[in-house]
Amino acid sequence: MPKMGIKAKDSKALELIERVIEDTIIIQRQRSLIFGRWDFVVFGLGTKNEVVIRKGYAEQSTIKRAPVYIASLGDPGLNQGQGVPIEELIEEDLPDEYLGLEVYQINPLRPLVIEEKRNEKGGAKVFDKIAREYESDNIALIHAPKEKDWPIAVLKYLTLCDQDFPDTTLQAFYSKSGYRGGLSGTSSNLIN
Repeated sequence: MPKMGIKAKDSKALELIERVIEDTIIIQRQRSLIFGRWDFVVFGLGTKNEVVIRKGYAEQSTIKRAPVYIASLGDPGLNQGQGVPIEELIEEDLPDEYLGLEVYQINPLRPLVIEEKRNEKGGAKVFDKIAREYESDNIALIHAPKEKDWPIAVLKYLTLCDQDFPDTTLQAFYSKSGYRGGLSGTSSNLIN
């Protein structure tokens, strides 16, 4: 399966994304996958020694009950083709640092929806409490380096899901098209 890639505005933004990808910790995966839906809780340290917790989901878009796939191919490092603007995948609560990013992939179209957002005081001490709160739920638990890094942390998790549980429609596409995937250049591959 090809890797999801991201094209950033400049090298500083690219370095930030690569650091976030490396420092994101997937504490727990969804135990039982629900077709077309990926539930998650993502949390990270905020600005005032508080932890910001977001509970949400990524749900595959459909048109008349048929799954929608996106295909944004090319080499983002060489500016071939155009990726999907991250604003189309994440409409709410997108930090300014990530505005203007382009996502390159062939994948189900899965916009991210945040159902609940809350703050917990106590800094890093709260991390264990969050893990205990959700450990028996059928939900992914993702620790982002900082709370503002939540979108990249969730995209990393979804990419790992795609690698571990490949989509049958995409597998058929890859086998018939001869497309082998992979991205190179100055973009960031979410999973190396």
